[in-house]
Amino acid sequence: MPRPKGSKNKTKSVVQLAAQIETEIEKSNTALQQFAARQEEILQEIEEKKAELKGVKKQVTAEKRTLDKLHKKHEEALAAEKARAQKSEIEAVVAKLVSSGKSADDIMAALNNV
Repeated sequence: MPRPKGSKNKTKSVVQLAAQIETEIEKSNTALQQFAARQEEILQEIEEKKAELKGVKKQVTAEKRTLDKLHKKHEEALAAEKARAQKSEIEAVVAKLVSSGKSADDIMAALNNV
C-alpha cells in the first residue's frame, strides 16, 4: 500500500484556526444560553416549591392547633366524667348509710374514706 503524501503534523493556517475557534465559541455560547435558561427554570421551580411549602406549613400548624384543642376538650370531658362518677358513688354511699340508720358523724367518717 502506498504511503500518503504530506505530513500528518501539518500546521493549520490562521484562517482555519480562527474559523474553528469561532465555531467553538458559538457552540459554547449556545450551551451557555441553554444552561442559563435551565438555571432560571430551576430557580422558578424552587420559588414555587417554597411558596407551596409555606402553605403546607400553615396548614400543619392549623391542624396542630385544632388537635391540641381537641385533646384539651377530651381531657376536660374525661375529668368531668370522673367527677360525675365520683359524685354518684358518694351519693350512693350516703344513701346506703342513711337508709341503714347511721348517724351524721358515721356518714362523714365513711365519706372521708371514699
